[in-house]
Amino acid sequence: MKIRTLAELDGAISADLAWRKKELSVFRNQVHGAESMVQRALLRGAVALLYAHWEGFVKNSAHAYLAYLSRQNLTWGELRPEIAGLAMRANLTEFGQTFRSRFHAEVVRQMREGASELARIPNTRDAVRTMANLNYDRLEDILVSIGCNCDGYEKYRDMIDEQLLASRNRIAHGEQDFIALTDWVDLRAEILSVMDDIYRQISNAAALKDYRV
Repeated sequence: MKIRTLAELDGAISADLAWRKKELSVFRNQVHGAESMVQRALLRGAVALLYAHWEGFVKNSAHAYLAYLSRQNLTWGELRPEIAGLAMRANLTEFGQTFRSRFHAEVVRQMREGASELARIPNTRDAVRTMANLNYDRLEDILVSIGCNCDGYEKYRDMIDEQLLASRNRIAHGEQDFIALTDWVDLRAEILSVMDDIYRQISNAAALKDYRV
């Protein structure tokens, strides 16, 4: 993904969010118009679909932001610690797994002397790891790693972990798990609200250059 400007970043995230909202709206209309037994089956699919859009959006929006940052020619010294930590994650992982002293020394040298060197910010989708189970703790880790704030979403922890993720897992594993229409309507609205807010956070962070120290 190549994103060079604020407009391209905003366009990428807004387009990704828009098609997800449209598909969920189509599904909502089908659910509301279905008779009882069909509605129960559709609601099971609706939970799985909502989770898919939840995980996909968080992953794609964070990826788009990193792709944008990777094109800004930022030095290690300019990056806020959370983003610098993400950028160094591969080296730090290898640091703990290898006994090669030259590699250890190079990592330490980079930390001590490399503030003026251009940072190598990862811009692949693999840099954002949802582990295919985007619970609250994983969401927090992803947002913190790109310099965003997750504190405002703490009130949604149970909703994310239990009502969305755990329910989706039970459905995906073939269990006889059902959700009431009113519960799904509320869940959909709250999850979309969080997605909207993540979009705003990333857009504001890029515009205000919050990725800098």
